[in-house]
Amino acid sequence: MRTTRLLNILFIFGLLAVGFFAGSDAFKRYEKLNAARGAEAEAVENLELVNSKTDTRKTALERLKHDPEYVEKVIRQKLNYAKANEVVFKFEFDDQ
Repeated sequence: MRTTRLLNILFIFGLLAVGFFAGSDAFKRYEKLNAARGAEAEAVENLELVNSKTDTRKTALERLKHDPEYVEKVIRQKLNYAKANEVVFKFEFDDQ
């Protein structure tokens, strides 16, 4: 009788130990899964941003290829060019 009780107690402790280790392993895997989901969400957000920038640049490139007025505007703004006999005033402001 005493041996049976001792075996039952050992069996219960064994089951508890196995359950504890299995639970802790499952919790670690769950934390890794949540971290991976967070990294995936961040990567998707970055991908959307890059795709948006790419679309904007593709549109600008197409306009540069086919729209002479846009080309002139870009040259004037970015390269500070002016037409012949044209005076360009450039104002600089102090942010104080």
